[in-house]
Amino acid sequence: MEDKNLNDFFDEELKKQEEKTTRQQTNYVPKPTPYGFDGDNQQKHEQMYRVVPGYYANGQQNYIQKPSRSKKGFIAALVALGMIIVYFLGYFSFMFLNPDIKFINDVLGLINTYAYVMDESEDKYAHDYAYIAANAMLQSIDQYSRLLTPEEYYELMYPQDLSTESNGIGYSLNDEGDYYIAEVEVGSPAYQKGLFMGDVVLNLNITGNHDGVAAGSYPVSKDLPTEQFVKYIHSQEIDFTIKRDGVVMTINDVVQSGYVGTAVEYYFGDSNTNMSDMYRQRLTSAGSLPADVGYIRLTSFMDPYTIDGEQGQGDFAKAMALFKQTGKKKLIFDLTYNTGGRNDISEGVASFLVFDKNKPDGKDVLISTDRDKDDNVISQSVVDSVYGDYFNPYSSQAQIVVLTNELSASASELMVGALLDYGTAVQVGTKTYGKGIGQGVIQLKSAQANVGGQVVDSYWAAYMTIIKFYTPVSDVCKHGVGFTPSAENIAQDFDDQVARAIQLLS
Repeated sequence: MEDKNLNDFFDEELKKQEEKTTRQQTNYVPKPTPYGFDGDNQQKHEQMYRVVPGYYANGQQNYIQKPSRSKKGFIAALVALGMIIVYFLGYFSFMFLNPDIKFINDVLGLINTYAYVMDESEDKYAHDYAYIAANAMLQSIDQYSRLLTPEEYYELMYPQDLSTESNGIGYSLNDEGDYYIAEVEVGSPAYQKGLFMGDVVLNLNITGNHDGVAAGSYPVSKDLPTEQFVKYIHSQEIDFTIKRDGVVMTINDVVQSGYVGTAVEYYFGDSNTNMSDMYRQRLTSAGSLPADVGYIRLTSFMDPYTIDGEQGQGDFAKAMALFKQTGKKKLIFDLTYNTGGRNDISEGVASFLVFDKNKPDGKDVLISTDRDKDDNVISQSVVDSVYGDYFNPYSSQAQIVVLTNELSASASELMVGALLDYGTAVQVGTKTYGKGIGQGVIQLKSAQANVGGQVVDSYWAAYMTIIKFYTPVSDVCKHGVGFTPSAENIAQDFDDQVARAIQLLS
């Protein structure tokens, strides 16, 4: 696995993922229909000459079939001249009617004519000013939108082999500007050694030389440039000095290696868990789980193997099968630090955890409604619930506690909204992030990309915010608001969250 750069953790939605499908996006947007005559319009185009009097149509056909050479040349010249006139009339009319386009075109022309560029960047798009302008326009919409280069689009749609060695961590910046561990992939070297999400990084003691970084001790401060921090954490072997819950400690010997990771962590007893010793100790230190209570943590909704496109085949489905096999009846479902990902994965997980009592057959349960900027309904996410296979669908009390914090976002919030609306879960923890919008990928124009030394057909594409998520029953969008637990269920620390969950489920 590659190390995951979560400096802006929503960029995780753009990273290379292991896919079995040829499409990966928050919401798929079909390629726009090409301009020009097509379908019925093509027929209308062909009928244009048929509406004139018959003698004209027939005469025209005869005339075209039997021209003299001189007439043929004259006609060709007239046609070419006409095309040129039409082109320039269309161009200047377009520019006149679209002053913003003309303004951008004038600036691009000015740069191409007069700009003196001093730096020799290795980035092939560093001086592609049309790309820079287009990207700036998209980025001005919000912090999530951007332009995808042909290489980025191809790697998003057709992910490459991710079997490179890694330490399995992602990072971000907190409100104070400190670098902290924002993700630790289950099964990775960092996970096995006991780095936790939320750990603030104070120092990195690096062994070996990687990307120009010599062995040595490197303090990590708020002033450290991000590109330098990225080089540090990609080193082969690191001793981390971190601060956790106000306590400074050291996690030694985090060494890059190849591993099989997963987004699903579970505990159904010491003999039925995939948790490392450190993570298991953290969970059980908060209190002994009752015999009928299990624990599942989902780190993201990006890993396609969570659901794998077929209910019953993915990692989450396998964990739920073990949940049932070990006799568990209630669940602590941990979405803390889960910053979201793909909606189709979120919907697949939701099919296990939601139940609509108005539809006892479990069919066609609404998970969320997508609306455009004008609040028009674009689509609705509907699943067939299998909740009754794992929980008592007619219990008067919730059998699931969902844990959240300020970094539970996007697809996590879509999940929380469905759980709360159907009353199958109680929220414990802190208020979620408040991202109730989703992005889609729209192709712009075809292009070739150099991916891994091979030239492939690809596209320039826009990754941009196009929808708002609404909850299935209460029909509200929580963007900028988030979901807040009731006062008695607010808990800041992990230990307190688990203790409260145990209390509610006992």
